[in-house]
Amino acid sequence: SSGINAEYGGVCDARDIDTVMTGGLGIRWSFIGPFQTAHLNAPGGIRDYANRYSDGIVRVSKEFGEPRAMAGDTLEKMAEYLEAEMPVEGLPATLQWRNDILKLLAVVKQTFPAKP
Repeated sequence: SSGINAEYGGVCDARDIDTVMTGGLGIRWSFIGPFQTAHLNAPGGIRDYANRYSDGIVRVSKEFGEPRAMAGDTLEKMAEYLEAEMPVEGLPATLQWRNDILKLLAVVKQTFPAKP
């Protein structure tokens, strides 16, 4: 539904959304979830990510309805899960692992035949 809201809101069109999903986040999410991706996108993990980006996410999200901040009990539950799966001190190695897989997936994707 976020994609439909973005289309109706004039934020981007269907082609843009498909491009983001097939060339960006969708590839990552095929082997690492969206919250694990966020956990890796700040040096200190999900708590650091929330501290850096939560205000901006809320600001942008207001365009699509009532936003929810990444804070409080919700953040604590997310952090507990993520820090158990991917300890903060191991994030650099996990980030390298993710980047290596993304490189391999890019090579595989380039070998696909063109769509009919």
